[in-house]
Amino acid sequence: MENRQLQSENAPVWENVKIYDAYTQAEKKAIYRFRYQVHVKEMSRSIPGTDHIRQQVIDELDPWSDLAYAALDNGQIIGAVRATVGMAKDFPDELIRIFKLNRFQEFDDNNSIICFGTKMMVDPLYRGTPVFFKLMVKSYEYLREHNIDFNFGGCNPYLLPMYEQLGYRRFTSGFQDPGYGFVVPILLLPKDIEHFAAIRSPYLRIAKKYSNSTAAREWYLANFPEAARYPVNLFVSEQERLNSVRQLIGQPLNNISLLANLNEAEIKGLLQIAMPVDCKQGSGFIHLGDVCNELNLLIAGKMQITDQTGAALLANAGDVLGSVGLFEQAHHQIDAKAATECEILTVSRFSFEKLQRSCPEIGEKLRINQHKEAK
Repeated sequence: MENRQLQSENAPVWENVKIYDAYTQAEKKAIYRFRYQVHVKEMSRSIPGTDHIRQQVIDELDPWSDLAYAALDNGQIIGAVRATVGMAKDFPDELIRIFKLNRFQEFDDNNSIICFGTKMMVDPLYRGTPVFFKLMVKSYEYLREHNIDFNFGGCNPYLLPMYEQLGYRRFTSGFQDPGYGFVVPILLLPKDIEHFAAIRSPYLRIAKKYSNSTAAREWYLANFPEAARYPVNLFVSEQERLNSVRQLIGQPLNNISLLANLNEAEIKGLLQIAMPVDCKQGSGFIHLGDVCNELNLLIAGKMQITDQTGAALLANAGDVLGSVGLFEQAHHQIDAKAATECEILTVSRFSFEKLQRSCPEIGEKLRINQHKEAK
């Protein structure tokens, strides 16, 4: 811990970081190695196709993707992102199915209007600095320069608040992505300046430099009515969220042991930063050993839980799923698979840390309740 703190203190300030396009094979291989450092060495992920001999993470999209990276003055890579542009038919069948790409292609049958923004990562020493935002700005400018109408991505549930703040939307169910855990598909409409203004997206200032149109947004809302079940969190009031969760769970929320002793105002505050996530029947939601930076509360459906010994039980609405990673990063000690259609409320550790600063009593009560449950 002391060594990590010393490294952080000695790390060059983020203002020295610059963003570059990767043109050469040497640059691209350096990015593949950086992915390995983050995903495999730091996060202990087991990603299909990883080259452990060369220590590279590379997949079938890389040969026809554009890469960008953040680097220090000495050339050290501390962040990277990937963009893959094409028509729906150009992408792997699995992506076409999960992200419903054929339906989106109907907006314009003749042009490459789809982009996948993936492999976004930042060195742990530079998380919490503007390096992430610099890379995302680079990505957004790329979308506008390539006249993209639909930008897709995916993230673990605890990262949803961050992406919603930028302007991304949820539009379909999550899925289990081998090596990455449970992933929620997200969508950005790069020309939707009205949405950026409504949520105060940092992209708004950049979007104003380009010609914008409501055409993709209007088409999307008309052709994806099912997306209405995934409202942007900012547009859902505290009372609406409380009423909805109470109805689904069928009991007062402070009957849940982890939420015991929280008053209504504190519960509303917690629910306001929670993201509802649905999980289809038969889909895995948690895998043993997964990194945990969140609290997952099952609010509808049943989950099959299997612990390290192989013992199985059924989790019901009102149960906490897996470990609690609100106060520090943890690792899940169970497998959880949806026995029925399920809805989960996920509270991100990063959103919770902000809430604690304004309402420290919530953190104190949850910590006490967590210790009681652990005994």
